[in-house]
Amino acid sequence: MKRKNIVGENLREIRISMKLTQEEAALRSGLSQGYINQLESGKRMFTQKSLEQIAEALNMPIINFFYKKEKEKAVGVCEEVSEYKIEYKRKKKSPSKKEILALLHDLPPQLREHYLTLLKLEKELWGK
Repeated sequence: MKRKNIVGENLREIRISMKLTQEEAALRSGLSQGYINQLESGKRMFTQKSLEQIAEALNMPIINFFYKKEKEKAVGVCEEVSEYKIEYKRKKKSPSKKEILALLHDLPPQLREHYLTLLKLEKELWGK
């Protein structure tokens, strides 16, 4: 099964729309041209840090890399949103803020920062 390269495809489309070469995008972001090429072609996976660098260099929110162009909506990392709704219906109760904060508190700092970034993106996506 071939994996979708939504982030790489969006990066390429954004870069081209800004009339930038891969080399120019690389120079602005502090990454190599080869790394930009591999991200766009799907030969290499992105990291949170590399996307932050690219987004900052292109002066745009990081979430722009995650939009599916045919529907213009952000894609989930793993499951469809409907699967989450089904899971919440089974539980009958959403986790409280206290439970979420307790889970985040117990994580190593770098992992905590990762999940906080994901939560911020989700909040931005859902407009809440």
